[in-house]
This record gives sequence, structure tokens and C-alpha cells, in this order.
Amino acid sequence: MSAVIPAAPSAKSESGNSALRAVAYTVWLADLTYTQQTIASDVMPYAIGGIATFAETRLAFPKPIRLFKYPERLIEAIERDGPPDILGLSNYIWNAELGAEFARLVKKIRPDTIVVVGGPNYPVVAPEQEAFLQSRPEIDFYIVKEGELAFTRLIEALLAHRGDVTAVKSVEIPSVHCIDRSGRAQLPATVERIRDLAEIPSPYVTGRLDEFFDGLLLPIVQTNRGCPFGCTFCVEGVGYYNKIYRNTEEKIAAEFDYIGGKMAALRTKGGRNDLFIADSNFGMYQEDLETCRQLARTQKLYQWPEYVNVATGKNQKERVLEASRLISGAMRLSGSVQSLDQTVLANIKRANISAEALMDLALRASEVGANSYSEIILGLPGDSKEAHYRTVRTIMEAGFTNIYLFQLMLLPGTELATEETKRKYGMVTRYRVLPRCYGAYDGAGGEIRAAEIEEICVANDTLSFEDYVECRKLHLAVTIFHNDAVFVTLLKLLRQLGVSVYRWMELIRDGDLPAGLRALFDSFERATREELWEDGDALRAFTREPGTIQKFVAGELGNNLLFVHKSLALTRHVSDLVTLARSTVRQCLAEAGKDTAEVVEFVDDALAYHAARMSNIFANRDVRLSRTLRFDIKRFEEDRCPGPIADYRLAAPCTYVFVLDETQTGLIDRNIGIYGDTPVGIGRIVSKVYVRRLFRHAIAEGEAVTGDGELRFRIAGLQN
Repeated sequence: MSAVIPAAPSAKSESGNSALRAVAYTVWLADLTYTQQTIASDVMPYAIGGIATFAETRLAFPKPIRLFKYPERLIEAIERDGPPDILGLSNYIWNAELGAEFARLVKKIRPDTIVVVGGPNYPVVAPEQEAFLQSRPEIDFYIVKEGELAFTRLIEALLAHRGDVTAVKSVEIPSVHCIDRSGRAQLPATVERIRDLAEIPSPYVTGRLDEFFDGLLLPIVQTNRGCPFGCTFCVEGVGYYNKIYRNTEEKIAAEFDYIGGKMAALRTKGGRNDLFIADSNFGMYQEDLETCRQLARTQKLYQWPEYVNVATGKNQKERVLEASRLISGAMRLSGSVQSLDQTVLANIKRANISAEALMDLALRASEVGANSYSEIILGLPGDSKEAHYRTVRTIMEAGFTNIYLFQLMLLPGTELATEETKRKYGMVTRYRVLPRCYGAYDGAGGEIRAAEIEEICVANDTLSFEDYVECRKLHLAVTIFHNDAVFVTLLKLLRQLGVSVYRWMELIRDGDLPAGLRALFDSFERATREELWEDGDALRAFTREPGTIQKFVAGELGNNLLFVHKSLALTRHVSDLVTLARSTVRQCLAEAGKDTAEVVEFVDDALAYHAARMSNIFANRDVRLSRTLRFDIKRFEEDRCPGPIADYRLAAPCTYVFVLDETQTGLIDRNIGIYGDTPVGIGRIVSKVYVRRLFRHAIAEGEAVTGDGELRFRIAGLQN
């Protein structure tokens, strides 16, 4: 039973415009992330910051609501001050078990602490919601959907019932779910949404997030909430979020100025310099253009953000392109189709999104100097190996810079994760540990050992498991050889000659691999099979065995297989990449009758050029790299619409030196400082950064390397 909180007189707000009811509760909110291998969820706790500032506009707390991101800090606070009266925990796929372990620890130390959990990692149908709550007795209340108003009303109900938690569990509070005194689930309807997001005071401008500007975490903002689409694999696909509600331009501009000043100071100390925009369809609305104008202003004032992580709009491509132009191509343009098979699209309720418009983004991205990407999910209802391959081929031939290939995660909170949907499409599911989401933390009188487990679909009534594995092997070939345009001149050459880039990927997947790459591809296939467990509870028990978490943290288990194997390829197997690329691209050209002596000569120069550009990026960076070339590969690479390769033949062979500029070395150093230089850390960098921006510059011997406003290069022994 919670302590009884006595009634207290009202208090005035700071503005004096309204009376606030005094609250004697101490309240902590935690949006936890794992930290031991790397910072798994590396965004600032903006969402709980907004819950705190909103509640504090309506209630007078004895102390400001405390916010936590790192488990170590929460343990320190518990040891120093004891648990709070109310502990709120976010619940996402990447921190559900970690939050549950802290809830159990706090309940053990102080049973009357009220544990409130909220977030999208929660079932959508009532029987599954009840089963979730019954299996987690450490949770007193679960808040569904938007949290600001529901959390505030929950505290008001606790005050009205003088802290009697059992009594409050018999009261229907919109969006607040619980198990009542009789053991039945109380599952009231969802709370009304906040229409004007400016009602939530900015946690940045109020200073509530100042402690999280540590150079490691990424600032995140949300200019609007909601998504008009109904995709069944997404938590926003339910009707609750279909309307779009916005923040005001004034609030957004104030946040950008506040963040920009903080980030500028951090950048000089080696901190990160990017931004995450949490909108679901950024650039699709007219107001987003004003947001980009504000970002363009902060780019000039603070040199921030260098890079914007965002999912751009699924329709309105002209507006999306204009948004990218305004911020000088600092954001990737997304054309995420998930599948182009009409049956699959109908099954996942995605038919109202224009696939043609999404793919046209790839063709237009170079106009604004932007990186482009598309996302494809393997194993959606109705998917097959042939349908998946057709989608990959179509997206690749459209010219996207990156194609991100995912397995189908069955996320709680989505229609696709319901038992009814699984049965309908004959889904075969397996369980695995989420990459980076594991750790062991000691303190506060106990040990927390946790790992996050996801359920993924590895087969359905139209896709066998062996076909799933074959598709994953293609995913690795695409991730290494196509994404980030590692061999961009070869991609441009094949397209110029009318030769299928997709056919090249097939030959790589099925080719006679050099020994180093054969071991790499075999390792990937073996790990793809071995990471899967039939029984989620058995996997959970395995993660709690002594020493298991340490194996995950050390990188022996639980890695992001695509990115770790890509990082190994780029750092340890460059010569093998060149060997395989040469043999397969020549075969591809021969099949099309385009393997003339001049083309083969050009291919050899291109491979030498790209091998030098990608070498020694993360280690041994001061090693002098040079290549003698017969073609001006650099000009061919930079030309948006290159001419015939004969136009790029040099009058005489030229020796180029390959160097990193100061901006690149600073970016590399900052990222290594954040993620580390292990294969796991490099894999994280590869997944976060537009990798081509890290590749070395080709400088002809005798060419000046400094000049008015030009980048200065750091290289030993280079003569002007």
C-alpha cells in the first residue's frame, strides 16, 4: 500500500495566472538505455522531459521531476536518496526488460513506490493487454498512447484518493491500465490527444535536458505527432494517431537556438553534432519547410546540425526535395517501400502510399546533394523469395544510395503482432536478442542483469525458412557492395552501359569468394541461423545465466550481423573486396557483351581508386596512400551525368595521393570517441554516418591542397 499523501493547499504557478495543486510526491522519470557495449538508444530523453514539464504546469511538486537516461545514474540516485514516491519508466522494444528489472529492484527496496510504465511496447488487443499486466505485478499502472495528460490525471487521482493506490485502481482514468483489487484488468479507453503541442513546455528551453548535453547523446525534437497511414507493422498504424498535430514555429525555433548553442560548445570538445527529428513523415507538410529554414539558420549560426536523422515523407516528393535543399542535403531522403508486391501491400494496409513517387526521390536526390535510402522488410504477410528479390531489384535499379534490408519485427503495439494476424498468414516466428541492448549493473542492494528480446518472422505460408536465409545472404552482398556507394563508379558505369546492377549483386552472392570473404559470408550465414531461438522464455533464461551478458557485451553474441560484417569487410578485407568486385563485374559486363578492353581497363582503375579511398579510415590514418591511374576516376565519380569513359582517359598516367581532410578526421575521431573502434563500434558508425563522407580525397601529385576557403589536408610528405 502506498503512503497516504495528505491534502495540501494550492500554490500559484510562476506566471501567477492559475492555481496549481500542491503535490507532496517525489517523482522520477526514466527513459533508460544500455551503456556497456555502447549507448544503445543514444537520443536525449525528450519524451519524458515533455511529460515532466507538462505535469509541472498543472501541479506544484515539492521538487522538480527528476529525469534519468543512464542506468548508472539511476542506481546512484537510489543509493543516495532511496526510491521516489513515483517512478515512471518508458517501455520500448530496446529497454523493456531493463525497465522491468529496475521496477522490481525498486519494489524490493520500497514496496510502496508507485511504478508507472508507458510506451508503445504494449499489446493492442484487450486479452493480450491483460496477460501483459498479469505477468508484470511490479507495474502499478500502464499508460497507453500519449503520456502527458494521462500521467498528470493519474497523479491527480492519487491526490484525490489520498495516495490509496488500491482505490485508484478502481477508477477509470483514460489511457491508464491496471489490475484492480479483484485481479481483473481495468482497460479504459484512450485519452484525448493534445492538439496544440505548444501546451507542452519545451524541456530544452526550460533547461530540463541540460545534463544530457554530454557529447554522447543526440538531441531529438518532434515538430508534429501523428501519421495518416495505416501500416500494420507500425505502432502509429492504429487509428489513434491518424490526425496530425503540431508544435508552433516559435517553439521549434526556440528549441533549435537553444540546442544549437549547446551543440556548438560540445563540438569543440569532440562531441557529436547531429539532430534527430522524430516526425513520421518529415517534409510532407508545408510547415516542415519553415522548420528547415530555421535549421538552415542554425547551420549558419552554430554550424549545427551537420546531419539530420529523420524519416522523410511518404508522399509530396517535391516538398521533401525542397526541404532537403534548404538544409544543403544534410538529411537523407527516404523512399521506404517495405515491399512492391501488390498482395503484400494490401495485406499490410499500405496501398495508399505512392511507390512510384518514393522511387522518384532516388533519381532526384542528387539534385540537392542528398543521400537517399529505401527500406525493405523481408517476411511481410504474403511475401516470398521471388517477391522480395523483385522489390530489391526495382529499388536498386531506381538508383537509391542505400537499401536497408530488414527482417520483420513483430512489435507489440502493432496489428501485425497480434496472435490472430500470425495465424492468418501462417507466420513462423523466432526470438533473438536485440543488438547492443544488454547489460549487467550492480548497486542499490541488488544486481540487474537484462537483455532485450525481439520476436521476428522467419517464414510464413509463402516464404520458407531456407528462402529466408537465401534472402539474408543477398542482404549482406547489398550492404557491403552497394550501400554507401563504396564502388560508386562501378555502379554508375553499369547503369551508363545499361547493365543490371542487381545482376552484379547476384553474382557477388553466388560467386567464388576469396578466402577472407568466404569466411565472412559463412560467419554471417551461421550467425543468422544460430541467433534464433524457438522459445523466448528459454532465451531469456539463457541471458540471465552467469557470464552470458558479458559475452554479449564483449561482442561474442548478439551483434547487428549486417553492420558488424560490413565493418569487418571495410576494415580487414579491402583487397578481397576488390578481387571479388573485379571478377564479378567483369562477368556481369561479359554477359551483357560490354566487356571491351577500354571498359575493363577503366574498371581496374576504378577499383584501385576506391580501394585507396576506403583504406585506413579508422586506423593507421597517417599512412601515405597513392595510386597511378590512366583515367580521371575522380571526375567520373563527381559528374552527375558522366559521359563516355573515353572522355575521362588522361593524356598520361597520373599518380594520386589519397588523404583525409580535417573535417573528416574530426568526424571520425568524434564517432570513435562515442562508439569505440571495435568491430561493433565501427559497425555502429557505419550505420549512423553517411560513410562516403569519410572516404579519402584523391589529390593529384603536384596539385595544391590548400587555398582560399579550401579544406586543409593532413598528410605526411605531400608536396604542393
